[in-house]
Amino acid sequence: MKLMLTSFGIERAIAESGDRPSMYYLMPPVSFRSASQFFMPDYELLLLCDRVVMDEMSFNALVERPATSYLRVAETFRALKADERIEFADFNKILQDNAALHKKMVEHDLQILDQWISPLRDSLDIWRHFSRTAIDWPHLVFGGETWFSSHTTNRRELAHGMLLDESRAQYLATMIDEALQSSAKRKKKEYRIPLREVLAAYLGYVNANLILGNELNIGFHDWQDFSPFYSAKFLSVGREVSEVQKQRHQMETMFTVSFPDLAITKPSALLKALNHKRIEELRRLIDDAVAGRVIFDHKFARDVLREVLGSERKSRKLRSVVGYLTLPIGFIPWIGTPAQKLIEEGVGSALERKLKHQHRWFYLLSDIAESEFE
Repeated sequence: MKLMLTSFGIERAIAESGDRPSMYYLMPPVSFRSASQFFMPDYELLLLCDRVVMDEMSFNALVERPATSYLRVAETFRALKADERIEFADFNKILQDNAALHKKMVEHDLQILDQWISPLRDSLDIWRHFSRTAIDWPHLVFGGETWFSSHTTNRRELAHGMLLDESRAQYLATMIDEALQSSAKRKKKEYRIPLREVLAAYLGYVNANLILGNELNIGFHDWQDFSPFYSAKFLSVGREVSEVQKQRHQMETMFTVSFPDLAITKPSALLKALNHKRIEELRRLIDDAVAGRVIFDHKFARDVLREVLGSERKSRKLRSVVGYLTLPIGFIPWIGTPAQKLIEEGVGSALERKLKHQHRWFYLLSDIAESEFE
């Protein structure tokens, strides 16, 4: 599968240049499974992709001068590029060519502000939850003050979502806090103006990615806190979420619920998996989960382990039987022992492959996990 990775704030890059307005500017999505001093790449997503499409300017900004939080993300994307798994596209050029369409889409969305209240509230909640799982982010500073000293609920969320400076985020957060809590206040001009400003920024970015995905004719993956806006967009065309997000969710569920010890956590492990032919069997398993034929829960894990252990026992028995059957060959002068070993290995390997075929994806992940700890 080929997939586009978004570049946060890319639609602003058309008219802006110079220093980054924030550490997130033009950066690709990161994993929301965990947060610490370092962001982690979204390995669950990357396991689904043979190639990813990125904006070249964003890639260069990521790998050449990454913020401290992005060091591990940058390491992963350097490895993907070295393995020829990244394609570049000029996002700016595509958006410039579609500037009139982009403007029309945003204006259409903003005709009814109230339809975006729930997505905005959910988006802010998602980012708030993610940011509060951080252990130590001393580098996330606005105006000499860490985000966590903020007393306004949405201040840091809006600073992230709109690439704002501290003072502007403070004003908008105050107004948006009240607007989201009161339908009566949302009817007043003094609240609708900042609400429109915030939604225009969010929807401008969301619509830019919809245009890019459509022009490149591929699916795309964005920051998770924007997912409520995409869900609202997809509902208008009879879909709940994109197929990519369904697959990614199932991959994350498998690694979180069923086999957390087999999760991919390093670039080297990611590339081993991507370059192994058995990765397709893992992806087919994910497709089965999306279709509802498989449910990733503790029962699934127990069943797989029971079947794998059963296959191992059968394999040991088969090796004993094959060794017994080929024993007479060992008595042939000069060639007996080598011939016996070749036959044992050939017949034994074929029988073992047949026994283990159903769970080849499991052996792939367990072999990678074992090698990463050696």
